[in-house]
Amino acid sequence: PDIMCLQEVYTKNWDDTYDHWFKREGYGAQMFQSVYKSHGVSVSWNKERFEVVDQLCVRMDGTEQVCGEKLETDNVALIVVLRFTEEDKDAGLVVSNTHLYWKPSACFERLQQQVLLQRAVRKMQDKYPKYACISCGDYNTTPDDAGYALLTMPRPVTLNEWQLDNLLPQTQADEEDSDESDSAKPLSYSEMAAAGTCAETDESISKRRKLEDEEREIEQQLQRDTQRVEQLVNTMQEEGQVLKSCYGTYADVDPSYRTEQWKGEPVYTNYSLWKGTLDYIFYSPSKLAVHEVLSLPKEDKLMPGIPNDKFSSDHVSLVARFGFNR
Repeated sequence: PDIMCLQEVYTKNWDDTYDHWFKREGYGAQMFQSVYKSHGVSVSWNKERFEVVDQLCVRMDGTEQVCGEKLETDNVALIVVLRFTEEDKDAGLVVSNTHLYWKPSACFERLQQQVLLQRAVRKMQDKYPKYACISCGDYNTTPDDAGYALLTMPRPVTLNEWQLDNLLPQTQADEEDSDESDSAKPLSYSEMAAAGTCAETDESISKRRKLEDEEREIEQQLQRDTQRVEQLVNTMQEEGQVLKSCYGTYADVDPSYRTEQWKGEPVYTNYSLWKGTLDYIFYSPSKLAVHEVLSLPKEDKLMPGIPNDKFSSDHVSLVARFGFNR
């Protein structure tokens, strides 16, 4: 490939193997990682075709710029700006590679990271307005998630109730998930008193008021979290550019991968204990067109899970061939 983006590149493997291999094979390469993690992300390029004109390292926990709070995930992104060496000197690419927060329930945190990444990419595109954008990575985001919709759908995006609920910060989501149904809830002290099943004592009054205060605080917290979600969604819609996924119509090529839930994306890019799609190659459709993509391996080659003797990772490779729109 002319460009390669790798995630979860361990420092030892980079120093012992990857860096030497890339140099030997004629690639330039950069790696970036958090100081608190033993792995990071890398971008490499064919030096016969590209030269680096700029780059930007992004720490994905700097989200206080997005909604006033700092994360502690140690996720990073790397942006490398490449210019063609022999073709049109005004043509080039803004290539980003990232690995977003892994926790399945952390949709709110990942969307903050997406906003941060979009801002960083936009910063590079403003400097190089003629360059096309390619954004690769393990987004830890499934195709039915709000983060995918807000990245790929025309504005304005209308999210469904399930997507909005999943965006609620985890503290609130936990409280809601742990709630029992109305039919299973025991009567409150006030309800029991009204029903004549017991007389309210000073102790029961105190407990009832405490329960009412807790319920009021939960409701107020829900309102605050809902407002934070609305603000974050609006920010993503206003600032984020609409990209397209290279594998977004893969089910048209291989109908066996089609699902109603995940539309045209593959059924999986990760195939381990959990199986599903988390990895993407996004691009700016106004400047680039996808000519072909690499077929994904069939399940019988991956069962019961990878890595195995043929696949060294629990994620499969995504490869796309691009051409410029003229």
